[in-house]
Amino acid sequence: MTEQPTTLSTGPGAWPAPQDAYALAPNILREIGWTARTARLVIHQPFDGDDAREYFLRKAALLDRIALQSEQDGIHGDATELAEAAALYLIDTDHARSAAGDADPRGYVRRAYARWSQHH
Repeated sequence: MTEQPTTLSTGPGAWPAPQDAYALAPNILREIGWTARTARLVIHQPFDGDDAREYFLRKAALLDRIALQSEQDGIHGDATELAEAAALYLIDTDHARSAAGDADPRGYVRRAYARWSQHH
């Protein structure tokens, strides 16, 4: 059984810990498959609104999770850069530019994902 996130903070600069933010997330391989399938669909039929936000949120969260694994192994390279870029794109998509989001874009992704996953 999957646990509910335990430390979902609400302040603008308060970010959940990765293990809490991604507590309800599918495994990384499943999420890679979902992201790839959805990206192929977008090529043939662009979308916007909630569907687009879900795609960009899940993609940013996936890249953050991959980067976290790399960083845990002491590697701060392409995965970290891609996760940061995807986070900034999500922030722009959400029109959520703020000092807090800019200070920790990946924290923004974690908070957004934790909130989203509690409702899906």
